[in-house]
Amino acid sequence: MHGAYVRLLVALVASGVVSLAAGFGIAERAGRIPCQGEGLGCNIDDAIGAYGVIIAAVLGPIIYAVTLLVARNRIALGGAVVVLLAPIVAFYFLSQGEHWRYVGFFPYEEFRTFMVMALPPALTVVVQWLIFRIAVRPEKGTPLRGEPRDKPVSEPIPFPKE
Repeated sequence: MHGAYVRLLVALVASGVVSLAAGFGIAERAGRIPCQGEGLGCNIDDAIGAYGVIIAAVLGPIIYAVTLLVARNRIALGGAVVVLLAPIVAFYFLSQGEHWRYVGFFPYEEFRTFMVMALPPALTVVVQWLIFRIAVRPEKGTPLRGEPRDKPVSEPIPFPKE
């Protein structure tokens, strides 16, 4: 039991550091996409993405730790990743809604905005989720996907005879 807590503590620290590096790496690469239009708007999008990476890298391990204190399984991790991704997706769609509604859709500018504003924080959360999926192993009684169960879950339903 002691080893499981050490493994989770290492996963908490590793997920924060690795996801921060991955998020900033993608933000740096996406920031190299040439900006069309107003340069200040592109810089603001870059800054929003970078702040999102920092926030997700700090809050993610905290939310995963609280989740794993309550329920230590992979289904709970799936719920935590949905909770962490929901504000990122909602903020992106709310910020872009005005452009799509009043100005129109410009694919290149929208692609760059997505790549620098929404993708790096989302990648940060997904990297943390992958690290915790490795750290939290399935329970011993639960068969892995593709493995047959020893006993049937329930008895088969008998067909009526005439």
